[in-house]
Amino acid sequence: MGNTKLTSKIKTISRISAVGVIVYLAVTIYRYFPDVKASFNEGRNAYESGEEVMSDPAVWKILLAFPCCIATITALVITIVAGLQLLFGMSRGNSPFTEKTSRAIKNMGAALIVFECTLVLINYMMYDVLSVSMMWLAGLVLYAFSLVFRYGTVLQKESDETL
Repeated sequence: MGNTKLTSKIKTISRISAVGVIVYLAVTIYRYFPDVKASFNEGRNAYESGEEVMSDPAVWKILLAFPCCIATITALVITIVAGLQLLFGMSRGNSPFTEKTSRAIKNMGAALIVFECTLVLINYMMYDVLSVSMMWLAGLVLYAFSLVFRYGTVLQKESDETL
């Protein structure tokens, strides 16, 4: 397959993926917005509806819950922003073997690992259950790919200087 044909396919797939991520985020926000708005307008909460609430939570759980939530949200935002940067950069026809690309992939991998760790901690604090998904493995794989892309950057630079 020729270089121009491959570049064209990368641009097309990147554009489709970027649009897919944006549509997914919009649909997810739209799906939850009416429930949040209705709950806010009606002033409902667990106490008023008679649902059982956590009684006398431990102080360490209260103190640790807020930073964990902030870290989880931050990791999710970093993952989405780095992914969109990567997709938009590739859709513009930029070379995938750049320092910026390897940094974006590394940031995504590290953010997914942090996301998984904080999610496990939050689940443990709220439900006393340790449930681990495979998000940490995806983060490790992305981090490893970032090293491959960094090596590709070095090879691309050597190739450009040779010619």
